[in-house]
Amino acid sequence: MDIANEIYPGGFHRLMRRHDRKSRPYTGSAELLEKIGTNLDDLQARVVPAQNPEDRPKIKQHIETKWFEIRGEFEGRSELEATHALCIAILRRENPPAQARDLFLQIWRERGRYFADTLDTRWLISSATTFGDHGETEAQRRGGQGLSMLFDLIKLHDSERRLSGRPGHFAFPRLKRRNSDHPLAFDMTPYSLQTGDLDMNMLARLWHCVEEDPVFRPLGAQMLRMVMTDNRSIFARLRHYKRKSDVNKI
Repeated sequence: MDIANEIYPGGFHRLMRRHDRKSRPYTGSAELLEKIGTNLDDLQARVVPAQNPEDRPKIKQHIETKWFEIRGEFEGRSELEATHALCIAILRRENPPAQARDLFLQIWRERGRYFADTLDTRWLISSATTFGDHGETEAQRRGGQGLSMLFDLIKLHDSERRLSGRPGHFAFPRLKRRNSDHPLAFDMTPYSLQTGDLDMNMLARLWHCVEEDPVFRPLGAQMLRMVMTDNRSIFARLRHYKRKSDVNKI
């Protein structure tokens, strides 16, 4: 690909090299998971104790080092929550052991409602990303990829928007002239803020994935409920511009 003015210097070759460096597998993952086991009742009953900084392992790419960091983050909480985070960390790397995927899916089969209600937004998104990469059904993979991308783009868009100094629930006022003079990227046709249905179609397609799969449903429903109820995202602001008659068309 020969592009004179690439937005990211080095283009996709450099992006992929960076991605590959961050995808190198941890050593010792299978052994650690074997030691932890798969008894979810026992794991949920145990509480993660305080971590002694002096006990931190020294080998950077070893899973025990990552496990120490995760347990520090989940101190005082359930071992099961820490184990779930460990599975995600392992599955983000290349060539993960099969036990990580099996345990991640087991957790969501047996404790899906609990985790959907308990995890913060960061770990909900990480769970969706993991379903997108390692789900056992097409609905899990499509739904996970879609929700992961949706929330990542909301974060990018709304983080830049903060530079305006306006709160997230504040919709920009309409310009007095009919249209802005600024074209969209790639010369796309501008979205009609008043009559367009792109946002609704996006959410409806994702909801189909949620409804199709009982294992993915608690996570997907929770994340889409957040989109439907939080008035600080771009989706809430889009509703501000819709005509009143739009309500009757849904």
